[in-house]
Amino acid sequence: MSSLLFAAAATLGFLAFFEPCTIATHTLFAARTHHASGTQRALALVQLLLARAGLLALIFGVAASVGLATLSSGMAMAMLAAIGLVYLVTRRVYLPVPHLKFFRLLPGGDRLSQGVKLGLTLPACTLPLVLIVGILSALAQQALLAILAGGLFALMFSLPTVWGSAHGMGADARAFLSRAASLSPYFTAFLLWGAAFLIWQTGV
Repeated sequence: MSSLLFAAAATLGFLAFFEPCTIATHTLFAARTHHASGTQRALALVQLLLARAGLLALIFGVAASVGLATLSSGMAMAMLAAIGLVYLVTRRVYLPVPHLKFFRLLPGGDRLSQGVKLGLTLPACTLPLVLIVGILSALAQQALLAILAGGLFALMFSLPTVWGSAHGMGADARAFLSRAASLSPYFTAFLLWGAAFLIWQTGV
């Protein structure tokens, strides 16, 4: 279970960056920090990483502490298939699901730095991916593993932003990200359907 949890956290965390509702805000953040001084850039990126890692570690750690005794193969297949369908539907239909801005739960949250606020926000299109890793954390029932998975998800989610901040967001990078944003829902859907098919074939 630990290998599956970490693999899911790394893969879905990296994929989360390329979802359409995520990529614009993170690209803008990367572009702004690229033009800041080296110290300011490093501080902003550290704040982003630590805030995001702390949030996801808390979510997955709580899920593991609450625990989930079992999840039938049929239920897992249905969940993955349904989430995959949602990603396809959102390419054509706008679903009014808000971003979860956890920083607003903190006193003076609106006055926090942009890096912290971005790290404490879960974009709407990443919520199903977080849900999947959260369920795996609950099935693992090991808080330490879940906390580590939260850190791994956060790291992979943030890596493209770190790269963009260091190298800048030139025309080629923006064109690549635009293509990635248009294709990522399809890739996510087929990835989840592939996982559902694997469960169906193996009965795991």
